Amino acid sequence: MSKTKKQKKSKANNVQKVLEQQQPEKSNTLIFGGILLAMSSIGLLIFVLSYKVFDLS
Repeated sequence: MSKTKKQKKSKANNVQKVLEQQQPEKSNTLIFGGILLAMSSIGLLIFVLSYKVFDLS
């Protein structure tokens, strides 16, 4: 009975280690994507506002 408990704990630890190793890669991708999306949306906002300002004058 103690062998099965040890095996379950070791499997859970192995899964946790694998998930911890993969997480920073996803996090970096999400950060890069978020920065790119924010920069493009700010650029589009500036373009639209400047077009409306110059169109009125």
